Amino acid sequence: MDALFSQHDLSTRNGLSSVLRAHSVALNRTLSALSNQTSTYAKTLQTMIAAIDEDLKALDEAVPGERHFADPAPDVHPLGLIYVIAGSTLGARILLSDIQASGDPKVAAATRYFACPATSEMWKSVSKTLKCWSGQPHEENKIVTSAQTAFSWFEAAHSTVQKASNDV
Repeated sequence: MDALFSQHDLSTRNGLSSVLRAHSVALNRTLSALSNQTSTYAKTLQTMIAAIDEDLKALDEAVPGERHFADPAPDVHPLGLIYVIAGSTLGARILLSDIQASGDPKVAAATRYFACPATSEMWKSVSKTLKCWSGQPHEENKIVTSAQTAFSWFEAAHSTVQKASNDV
């Protein structure tokens, strides 16, 4: 996943908006797969998506509308999905300095998603849950499979956004 997203220069409007759009698609897909839409994880995803929308507005980009996914969400374990997202937010903190160092003031100001404070708590929660976890082997397999599913959603989102930008 890193190789896909690292090809974008986050210090430019095009690079940052492409990454933000792909993350929006993947996060919305993940949110739609969570069975408990009022969970702390779901609320954090909603906060992250709202931060992306604000960053896109700051870049003078259109905000994506509500997304509906044609394929039903597979039977996923939320911990596997959230593990991937929470882990990626740790990398986002490192990339934040690239955005802030942009010579384009609109890009430098579009940091809500990459600096989203709610994601720190998400990682702490996932980490604590995993440390205390004592599930069954079949559940462990479901968590791993769900993490792989989350990675595939990010890859598909990247592909979708790239295709749309190439079609313009």
